[in-house]
Amino acid sequence: MFFEKEDLTIKMLDVIELDQKNINMRNVNRNFNALSFRISADTVLDTGDKKYQLADNSICFVPAYVEYSRISNKDKLIVVHFNTTNYFFNEIEFFKPHQPELLATLFKEILYYWNAKENGYIYQCTSIFHKILYECHKENYSSPENINPIYPSVKFLENNFKNPNITIDEIAKQSFMSTVYFRKLFRKIYGISPIKYVINLRIKYAINLIETEYYSLYEVSKLSGYDDYSYFSSEFKRITGISPSKYLYNYKL
Repeated sequence: MFFEKEDLTIKMLDVIELDQKNINMRNVNRNFNALSFRISADTVLDTGDKKYQLADNSICFVPAYVEYSRISNKDKLIVVHFNTTNYFFNEIEFFKPHQPELLATLFKEILYYWNAKENGYIYQCTSIFHKILYECHKENYSSPENINPIYPSVKFLENNFKNPNITIDEIAKQSFMSTVYFRKLFRKIYGISPIKYVINLRIKYAINLIETEYYSLYEVSKLSGYDDYSYFSSEFKRITGISPSKYLYNYKL
């Protein structure tokens, strides 16, 4: 799903290079996405439900808040940490590109400009990152209308999740199917219920609003699709592990 998107809104956070051996570590509570290029790797990412074997020249996307263990005999990679404001992802994805040399060059280039910190480097790095996403998209894209029977509903959901009055019935109608059948297909394709998907999108959007520091927490609640601040606060804490006020406090530190 991530590699097939073509309208991501990106906020870059960091670009780093790692060269590690004999690693066995658990990653939890990561509030950012990661896209990496494995220069040299013999690595397994284990979520408990699935295992992902990463080798040389592989591209891997790990969403925010997905917990996993990384077990590596060797792991040399360049990774970009970033946030998205318009989509929520909950599955690790990876592939081995047909032209790894091109993507290796782009990852090395973005690392160079990020470390150099020259005037305007954020624009330069963002531009390169979009080139990386373009190449990943080219290698993974297939028409969602042909392979996903609920694509119209998912598109409608992603465009309207901030509407506090949106209903699963209304979302299901976009694909001309019953609510019961839509719920069944949605869980089969995305691994979670449609309402949980909506909640995840709202909380992810709320996090990005909080980080702008332009809005009060009550305004964030409203803009994210919640009329009841108490309910918003409880949902936020359930997803992130901390309250909105605590998240804001930590972000300002």
